[in-house]
Amino acid sequence: MRSSVSVILSNPPPDTTMSYPDYCTSPHHHQTLLVLVRQVGSQLKSRSFHKLYDRISRVGQVKVSDSNGSQRPVWVTYRRDYPVENNDWGDFQTHRRVLGIITIGQVGSQSDLNDICKQHESLKVKYSSTLYDSRCIILGLNPDGTMYEADSRGPSRGTSPEPNGGLDSGPHPLAINGHTHPTHVKKISAGSTDRDSGVYETVSGEDKPTDSDSHSDSPQGLSEGTTDLKIEANHVNGSDSGSESTSEVGCCDDNKIDSPRDSTADSAPDSSHDSAHDTSQSSISTSTSHSSRLSLQPPSNFKTRALFYPTGDHAVNIESQLQEFVSSLFWVLESKRLDKSQEKLERPPLLCAPFERKDFIGLDMDSRTNKKRCVGRLRKQLADLTLQAGLPTEAIMHYSHAADTLRNCNDWLWLAACFEGLCAASVVTLYPNLRRSFGLQRFSSLGVGGNLGGSGGIGNRSRNGSVNTNSLPAGLDPSIVKQTSKHCLSPDDIVDKYREAIVHYSKYRNAGVVETEASIKAVHVLIEQRRYLMAAEFLSNVVFINLQLSDEEKIARFNALADLYHQIGFHRKASFFRRVAAMRCVAPQNQQPDWGQCYRLLLQTLEGYKVCLDPLEFRKDGSQGWPSLQIQILQELVGTSRRMGQHALCTRHQAFLVCAMLPHLSETERQETATMLESLSARSGSGPAPLVVQETGIIIPPVNFLNIPVCRKVRLIAPATGRKAEKKLSLTGEEDTGPFIFSPFTSLTSINERRTNGKMEFDWVEGDVCEICLDLENPMPFELKVTNMMLITEGAQFESWASTTVLKPEKGLQSVTIRGRPQSAGELRVIGYSSTVMGVSSNCRLKFMSQLKMPQYSVNVVPALPLIQILTGNCSTGSLGVERPVGEECGNLHLSLSAGETHECSVVLHNLSSQPVEELTITLESKMDKELLNQVFQYSEENIHAQLPIPPGGKASLTLYVYAVSDFLCPGRLDESLETTSMISGSEPPSLISGGPSSLPSRQSAATSSTRGARTRRTDSSASLLSSRSGSSVRSGSSSSTQAPSSTIRTRATLNTPGCTGRTLDATLMVKYSGGSGMSADFCRSTQLTINIEVTPSLLVTRWDVLPAELPHQCYVVLDLLNCASHEMDLHYTPTKHILIEAGDSCRVPVPVDRCPLATLTQDTNMSESGWGWSTVLGGHVASLVELRWTLGPSDTPGRASLAGITFPPSTHDLITMAPIHWDVQVDGQDVVGGTENSGVVGRTLELNVGITNTSGAPLPPLSLRLTAFQDHQNGHLNYRLEAKMTTTGATKLTTPQLAEGEEFQHCCGLVFFTAGVYKVEVTCSPAAAVAQASFYENVTPAHQHAWKFAPPLEITITDV
Repeated sequence: MRSSVSVILSNPPPDTTMSYPDYCTSPHHHQTLLVLVRQVGSQLKSRSFHKLYDRISRVGQVKVSDSNGSQRPVWVTYRRDYPVENNDWGDFQTHRRVLGIITIGQVGSQSDLNDICKQHESLKVKYSSTLYDSRCIILGLNPDGTMYEADSRGPSRGTSPEPNGGLDSGPHPLAINGHTHPTHVKKISAGSTDRDSGVYETVSGEDKPTDSDSHSDSPQGLSEGTTDLKIEANHVNGSDSGSESTSEVGCCDDNKIDSPRDSTADSAPDSSHDSAHDTSQSSISTSTSHSSRLSLQPPSNFKTRALFYPTGDHAVNIESQLQEFVSSLFWVLESKRLDKSQEKLERPPLLCAPFERKDFIGLDMDSRTNKKRCVGRLRKQLADLTLQAGLPTEAIMHYSHAADTLRNCNDWLWLAACFEGLCAASVVTLYPNLRRSFGLQRFSSLGVGGNLGGSGGIGNRSRNGSVNTNSLPAGLDPSIVKQTSKHCLSPDDIVDKYREAIVHYSKYRNAGVVETEASIKAVHVLIEQRRYLMAAEFLSNVVFINLQLSDEEKIARFNALADLYHQIGFHRKASFFRRVAAMRCVAPQNQQPDWGQCYRLLLQTLEGYKVCLDPLEFRKDGSQGWPSLQIQILQELVGTSRRMGQHALCTRHQAFLVCAMLPHLSETERQETATMLESLSARSGSGPAPLVVQETGIIIPPVNFLNIPVCRKVRLIAPATGRKAEKKLSLTGEEDTGPFIFSPFTSLTSINERRTNGKMEFDWVEGDVCEICLDLENPMPFELKVTNMMLITEGAQFESWASTTVLKPEKGLQSVTIRGRPQSAGELRVIGYSSTVMGVSSNCRLKFMSQLKMPQYSVNVVPALPLIQILTGNCSTGSLGVERPVGEECGNLHLSLSAGETHECSVVLHNLSSQPVEELTITLESKMDKELLNQVFQYSEENIHAQLPIPPGGKASLTLYVYAVSDFLCPGRLDESLETTSMISGSEPPSLISGGPSSLPSRQSAATSSTRGARTRRTDSSASLLSSRSGSSVRSGSSSSTQAPSSTIRTRATLNTPGCTGRTLDATLMVKYSGGSGMSADFCRSTQLTINIEVTPSLLVTRWDVLPAELPHQCYVVLDLLNCASHEMDLHYTPTKHILIEAGDSCRVPVPVDRCPLATLTQDTNMSESGWGWSTVLGGHVASLVELRWTLGPSDTPGRASLAGITFPPSTHDLITMAPIHWDVQVDGQDVVGGTENSGVVGRTLELNVGITNTSGAPLPPLSLRLTAFQDHQNGHLNYRLEAKMTTTGATKLTTPQLAEGEEFQHCCGLVFFTAGVYKVEVTCSPAAAVAQASFYENVTPAHQHAWKFAPPLEITITDV
């Protein structure tokens, strides 16, 4: 192919007589009459000329009735330009003759009219050798020849022709330029060789013909045909009316005009003449009334029929005029055909092609061979005329006889012309619709493919490219074909004759143009026969024909070849020749390169190379075409548009090259093309809008970088926990959806539908900041900067914010977040994103990204809701916490408190939105039980409700009280207490009940021993207790402990003590709120504050016991306390007493506690039967009265510890409960109270009166009252053997009767002391032995009996005098 192109571009041989081939020619042109349509003058605009030319060119066929009355089709070909050199070949092929000329001009003055007439006459002279007739269409004149004014309504109706055509039935004067002229009509002979022969000319005075030749006598057939022509002319003129009329004036002088008048006008009645005369007078009157108008007159030498029209829009009868014009040409042609068919010349003239004349100089023309040559050429010319006259069958016969004659004399050039004419006549008969056929698409390089089963498809052809041509072409009647195709060539013979003709043409160097056109005609026939491979062979022959052409003609030649290759389906070869034509436009030897034309031709080559400038369509085609060729043609488009100065177009093509051809570019090429694109876009950026090429109006689609970068995944980010919109539970509960029936198919179907539709399960809120995350991949070998990334949405209004990112040149996904804000409620659909990469702005739609499964993502946007931010702070300092970021899911509050510490936390609800908070609900959620939760947290919900509504930007505060609840009792205490209690014998004094693994040392050894290993017993010796009117309870069988705990005992914790480990309390403060338009739509929000409390150990009660107190209504709860904190602790165990405990130290403290009333124990009948039931009640009583307050650390952090959950074994219940009796003791009539000194004299009797009152609230069984005297030697030894030192009068042991509630019992006795000294009397009351087992105070352990003592014991001092 390239070698053939080099032949075309090489230096051509010497000039031929024909200028250039007609690449639009077809076999049907052999039967057409050639008419030249030219624009003359300088006033007519090109647009108006083209508009009229289009109307003229539509009159391509005229039906004319011949002398026999049959209809003949007359075909016309119109040309706007035709070289005279080609016209000289009219003798060789008569269809190359210019038979008619139509000029179109516009006048504005007399000089313009003169110029138009001069140019028209010069054209007639130029083509005088072949011209039959001409017309001159002049715009700007009224039908009467006056100047047309744009603001006037047109010429007067008096100047318009009559409705019957404007033809009078008799002679009448004709008004021209305001003068009346008598007219007479004469028919000019049709056989005349005058330039205007065949038309009617009006002369003054007498009938005289214009230039006539020797053929002045027309045949009879022509005379008969004149009648038909006359009727058609009358019909044409009859269509004129009003201002849209024409004036046909062909003036040689003032007394002569050309007008198609009826030859029978002289015999018309006089009435018609009178009517015409009246019309003429009316016309003169109108002209007089418009005397201000300028009347123009054609020059005297202008001998052509002129058609006057004010404007092109007024030429409503132009088609009718053209039909009359074509008819006149036909009759002249028919006259010449008849003349030549009847000629019998002894010495026929020799017809020659232009280049043959010099070859016959000096030859003997009377030789037999030359005579045959002359006869054969004349017969061939007659065949041409016959074919043009609409008689193809008769023409075939003439061609056949001429071919036989010319073959005998070896006249190859004219023989080839005979073959070509014979083929043309056969094609006209067999393929009447040849010129309206279209080329078929070819789907493979061999032309095989398409619809193999379709009738007439490409697949029906044989291996050699031929098809079955036995079937008739569409639209032909078999009967007509049977009559007319007797002498026609078969389809195969047509191709063979064309090939033979081309071979003969190739023998003549000067016949290259004829050979080229013959090949093109053969190609059209083969296309009609669907023999595309054979058509390609003929086109290859055209390529190798060497013609002397200019650069413009060569470009036209390549374009014509490209069009023909496109028609036969050779798209890539068509694009190749079009690209060659484009490169020829800007060849180095071209002094005036046309880059615009080069660009337009390059655009037309894209289809053949499988390149579509729409990236979406190009991606659909997949890997079609040839990447290297596609890259080259795109690079040429970039360079061409750059040379044109169209920088935006250049950038668009470079962007398409980078985007579409990215998979076929190496890393180096990607770098180079991207660098060039950045350079071009810096000068003129490329947006997502289409570009329109100004020269051609071609629209270049936008280039969107769908693959730079590659978007692999799109994720719509759900709102944070504190930002989610929720449906109100109350409304949800009101919905009646019927009974719940579980169906896995229903749930799976709904989930699949959401996934298919891309519907999100969460909602966005109007006015909130929303995020979408894109997972991008960088395909370029360098850092890719992506700027102005914004979302493309539909539905609800959305304000997207621009984002910029830089993607690293590495494989793998890189996330980019795009943020925005919904501006209205409704369904929001995310359909893509926009970005700017390498200076190119792109709108990337998700539906065009094949790697994504969803074409769009939709999310529901609820109306605007308020947004609360939770701030926390310390009420004591008044400082608030730092505000958290907007995107934080929830607030977190972490507190580190010591066990028993109370913290006041300020919770501030800050409204960050533009919507007011109108509803608000606060709840606490935790895994703790409700009772413990209420102990830890306390707040006032009424206080926060009183602050509603919270305006935009406003705040509402809430005080939250947090108490670090802890178990201050050592774990495992109850089990070990039970074990310890069960091991105590009736004779052993009680020790401190230990909750730990070991007991504290005894009081005596506590000061010197720091070991907690062994359990020690409490000694019996103690200091005397202060006496009291109230009794105290002690265990039976043991001596009284007389010393009250007046100090603490400290020990150091050296081992790990259970319970010294911290704990964690977790809870969530839930805040549900709503307001604004979202509340009207039944939506709300919820935020939460997660509270994490780390409780560190502070104070731990390791062991505890109960001792009697100095006051009868009190007892001492003795506690072993351990400081588990890391700082010194100041412990307040009573309102007036406190102690400092070092970190890790322990101490023992007595805490005075009011005894528990018996009524409290008897309220629950269930507990009366069990001593352990009383333990819980007594433990609760002690815990309610004991509160250990402490301050810790350098900041004196306050706290309090409780004994909640403490229990006491039954052996200690008597010490904790109030005694059921009230003691009333008197010595010598004086009441004994605490601190009273009793004295006596040796030998004198002291009267002791003991009274017992039942205060239990229930009857008391019989009691055993005992009076025991002893001496305390203050060394731990008590002496009860006092028989030698004293004696008594009265009973010292007796049983009281049953005492009713409030009943009192009195007993009196005397005491006589023999020696001086200090004596003590112990008064004890216990249940009688007979009722011990059924006692109201029966203990679980039978070894221990209830005993009530008067405490402190009665102390008496005896003196000698």
